[in-house]
Amino acid sequence: MRAGLLIIVAFWCLPVSSQTLEIMGSDEGFLPFYYGDNLNKGILVEVINEFSLKAGIAAGFRPMPRKRQAWALEKGQANAVFANPLWMPLPSRMHAVGPVLTWRDRLFAQPGRQPASFDDLDGSICLRKWFVYSDQLERRIGTNLARHDSYNAQQMLGLLLNKRLAYAVMNDMQFRFLAKSVEVDPDSFSTALTVAKWPVEPDHLQTNAAQL
Repeated sequence: MRAGLLIIVAFWCLPVSSQTLEIMGSDEGFLPFYYGDNLNKGILVEVINEFSLKAGIAAGFRPMPRKRQAWALEKGQANAVFANPLWMPLPSRMHAVGPVLTWRDRLFAQPGRQPASFDDLDGSICLRKWFVYSDQLERRIGTNLARHDSYNAQQMLGLLLNKRLAYAVMNDMQFRFLAKSVEVDPDSFSTALTVAKWPVEPDHLQTNAAQL
């Protein structure tokens, strides 16, 4: 579990007098958490809307380049961020509150090639370019697996569906979202092998005046 994994965490920094919550996220989007022409669809958007209703506090989502998110928090342009906490250089100024959603990377395989363990892997595998995965998987790739890199989840899914790969490592929820969008049964590719995950589960929305 390292910086390549993404987790949804809300960080609260502004005083309660502001009575608003501006949540940042990368302007690249993260399917299915937020997407669309204006990044106005997805699970995160639904969470923000639910929070607004339950807490009675206006909340919105503003796309921003990842490298500017810490700066925006410092300057008060936003008071929450949708990101892996390991990306953020201000841990002493932040604390996580609900809701927190699971982000889990799973190994997907061609139908008929369902490995029982990582020792059973053989052939080619595709991972996200620049991501860092578990030590167990990295050791396997260094032996008898041919590694291919992809720039995004759509490219990785295309390679897998066109049988150019034996395996692919993708976020479980993202794979199912994309597979359904092209009318492919995701269960026929799913395996029991979880590469890594953040061990957290969705929590109910709460608000604390001292934290807002």
